[in-house]
Amino acid sequence: MFLSSILKESLTKIAGENVSDDIADLIAYSTDAVGYLVGKPEFIVWPISNDQVVEIVKLANREKIPIVPRGAGSSLAGGCTPKKGGIVLDFSKMNRILEIDEKNLTVWVEPGVVLAKLNEKLAKYKLFFPPTPASDSIATFGGSINTNAGGLRAVKYGVMRDWVLGMEVILGTGEIINTGRKLRKCVSGYDINSLIVGSEGTLGIVTKALLKVTTLPEFFLSAVAFFSSLKEAGECIYEVIRRGIGPTAGEIIDKISLEAVSRFVGLDYPEECEAMVLFEVDGDKEEVEKKLNAIRSIFEEKNAIEHKVAYTPEENISVWAARKAAYPAYFTIKPGQVTEDITVPLDKFTEMIEKIFEVMKKYDVTIPMLGHCADGGIHPCIVYDPRDKDETERAHKAAHEIMDIALELDGTVTGEHGIGELKRNWLLDEWGPVLVRLLKEIKKIFDPNGILNPGKIFPPEEEEKSSQTDFIIK
Repeated sequence: MFLSSILKESLTKIAGENVSDDIADLIAYSTDAVGYLVGKPEFIVWPISNDQVVEIVKLANREKIPIVPRGAGSSLAGGCTPKKGGIVLDFSKMNRILEIDEKNLTVWVEPGVVLAKLNEKLAKYKLFFPPTPASDSIATFGGSINTNAGGLRAVKYGVMRDWVLGMEVILGTGEIINTGRKLRKCVSGYDINSLIVGSEGTLGIVTKALLKVTTLPEFFLSAVAFFSSLKEAGECIYEVIRRGIGPTAGEIIDKISLEAVSRFVGLDYPEECEAMVLFEVDGDKEEVEKKLNAIRSIFEEKNAIEHKVAYTPEENISVWAARKAAYPAYFTIKPGQVTEDITVPLDKFTEMIEKIFEVMKKYDVTIPMLGHCADGGIHPCIVYDPRDKDETERAHKAAHEIMDIALELDGTVTGEHGIGELKRNWLLDEWGPVLVRLLKEIKKIFDPNGILNPGKIFPPEEEEKSSQTDFIIK
């Protein structure tokens, strides 16, 4: 590898003053939102153009220097931590909305564009981009595409892969490929576009994305209900989906989460409540009212303690602000978190929640839960005090067991956060050795020297295992 001084000089020639090896920057970029998975980089670079990215990748490939693309750093699976050191590429300065094409209902964006910022701009054209992670106020398209993010509205609108028409991608060799065009159907060749989305920066670096957008619905309104048991809440969820009401979003929030959110931002709920169910619908006034009435009827059938409707956009924003406050609210319980994003078949949803409660008792840890109940996604968040070694160990054992149970129930260890570093030991369990071997071979074609986000997705090689932290190894 280059000597540090020579590498800095080479990077500075490419990116000018947008290069840093300041110790404060290196520490800040050593982890993501996970917090406890770390790896100190040698340099941070803030590229401002596609050409700069190409030159940096060519340099890194020639000298076999690891390179890690980074968006907002909001990853919850260690997806953008510099596990092997090297260069972190922060795309926050490549944040332009390059084109809004009203006729073709498409937009071109750079990877540093924040999701919510795009929707603010699109609203002026009465358009919107539907995938809505709870972190959309900070999450960028680069990271969201890398993880194939889903979020709150996935039950109706799908995930990021469903809305990415094409990308400009820099391969590990520095070569450029374009994976799509402004076409709603195109079946020539393999679907490389879908392969890149969700690859977590291990196959290529996205420098532009062509996205589908759609007409902005007239209304987004929500219905909320409180239940005395998770079983009743689960039955309510199943009925809303089974009857074809077609909610935009469906969430379940357990009592531990409600207590934390109440402390954090203020939220009133009945004392005997064990779970809150929240559904959002969209459409014109008549359509929205019809759907809300149908949902309210199910609330009553399933013995909701209390239910209410957000009848105005302002009330709707307030309802979802409480949901989005859940993760930061968990820090009012304990300072450490292991956040999971398992997904199970709809008919196993309630069973999975019951088993998480069993895990909570088994390991004597606190596990607040919320989930995208309408599509089977559950976010158990094991909270713990990192200063307590025994509790920390129990928390990570609980996380491991939850992932094992999800697979036993024909689910997945990650519905939207990605494998990253956190879950890579479960890839073999989920997909088996033949498929994992094929994935590794695909990686070698796109990135022959293995410089792109190394140490992610794939299980560690045997000789690496001793260097992994104990709570990562099963």
